[in-house]
Amino acid sequence: MEHPETKAAAEIVAVRFEKWKKGEADFFGLLADDVVWTVSGKSPVSGTYHGKTDFLERAVNPIIGRLKTPLKPELISLTADSFFVWLHFSARATTKTDEIYENTYIWKMQLTDNKITNCIAFLDTYELTDLMNNKEKTMNQTIAETKEYIGMWVTKDGYIRHELLPNNRYDEARGNRKSAYQGSYKVTGNHIDYKDDTGFSADGEFKDGVLYHAGMVLYKEK
Repeated sequence: MEHPETKAAAEIVAVRFEKWKKGEADFFGLLADDVVWTVSGKSPVSGTYHGKTDFLERAVNPIIGRLKTPLKPELISLTADSFFVWLHFSARATTKTDEIYENTYIWKMQLTDNKITNCIAFLDTYELTDLMNNKEKTMNQTIAETKEYIGMWVTKDGYIRHELLPNNRYDEARGNRKSAYQGSYKVTGNHIDYKDDTGFSADGEFKDGVLYHAGMVLYKEK
């Protein structure tokens, strides 16, 4: 049975949720400064957070930091009983590794003075854990797997501009000499082998985002 207080709170949540869905407002703007927010289950961000700042900095921001696009929520149901407002929704986004993150949430909330003061969040912690560990998985991949080698590599002084093309060809400029060297390349793990069109061979190694090649140190151009 809905009570007047929780019914009014549910209406506040409904309005805010709709604005969040449309990208007009951040849902967490409803949080009281001293909110107590608990993420259920076992995941890298599960636990109880005391205060809005604590929750945003240690739970929300690390999740958002792994997403390329904002979470797009879809309401499933919104109900209120004698004590709580229950928000049931799904959400999805594209991660920074171009995968789809999807989850379904139930937030059991209490509001005071139009602000959320207490919440227990239930969700699929397997999906959340997979998202949070995604960065670590990407870091452990070789550059061949991530294809991060494709692009322009430049010495710190800008004299050598070494472009690795998607078709496994390279084109290297030296100073004002465009296409000073051209040829083919092959990346295996974090190692690169070159065969220049003039016949000579060379190799190199990618380490911590830097290309070490023929005595040169080259950095990926952003």
